[in-house]
Amino acid sequence: MKTILLSALVLILFFALNGGCTAQEDNETPLEAPSMDSEGAFPQGEAGLAAYVNTGQSVDLDKLKTIFSSVEEVGDNYILGIVQIPDWGGNIALHLYADTDGWIVSYLKKDEPVSMVMQWGTSDADNPTIGVIKSTTLEDALYKAGDAAGVGIVANGIKYYHFGFPNANRMMIIVKVQATDGSSIHQIEIPANYVLFDSAYYHYAYYYSWYTNYGSDHHWTASALKIDGSAISNAATGDAGNGAYGWWRGMDRYKSAMTPGTLHTIEISHSGGANQGSSGVATVLIYRAYK
Repeated sequence: MKTILLSALVLILFFALNGGCTAQEDNETPLEAPSMDSEGAFPQGEAGLAAYVNTGQSVDLDKLKTIFSSVEEVGDNYILGIVQIPDWGGNIALHLYADTDGWIVSYLKKDEPVSMVMQWGTSDADNPTIGVIKSTTLEDALYKAGDAAGVGIVANGIKYYHFGFPNANRMMIIVKVQATDGSSIHQIEIPANYVLFDSAYYHYAYYYSWYTNYGSDHHWTASALKIDGSAISNAATGDAGNGAYGWWRGMDRYKSAMTPGTLHTIEISHSGGANQGSSGVATVLIYRAYK
């Protein structure tokens, strides 16, 4: 699971215009149902987007307890809990299931936005270069569990599935950042014969605040996300202190604002007059592709 930097235009599946936009290598990630026992303990009824792997060896469930911020359920052959994964602006709380048959599954609940899968990584947030996304929050949770249990997680053994949309067969992540005052756009068009099941955004602002006029006037950068000219997310930035940075982020669904067969324009802005910090948006799409 990784992404590559697009310099101009993706024609294979979706349109992503105006350089600096990142989309996945080969443009999409397959979604495949796991072959877990349907009568097992995994909570398929509550799970949404998931990353999973079968390690091929028994997992020591007691060792996994050390990585959980809370343990939700323990059975004779399985454990379920919450794992905190670092990301820009704070941790992402993910659900993680493991059993003695070797299955490890990290997942979001159905009511959580799929954009929580976005892992911004270690890029400089003041001047980000999102050229290659090497992992996701869901993958990081699998690696964390594998390290704790002492079992190897093979990267090409990790697969994705959305339990809430069993007919979906693809996922895509598209990223755009704005590191100076101003705004930029990228455009996405989902083919009209595809079925879009879910679309969500992860809007972040790494904002800067400063004082002028001997400290009597306070200023800070702002950020907004628009789709087709309509505001969909406004960052609640504020006074972080003189010459200080703060974090804000918002994740939600695009809902009816994102539809197949329409060329959508997504605009991210970063403004305030200081040219410090950055803003960005990750768009995550869950859909069925027909080829």
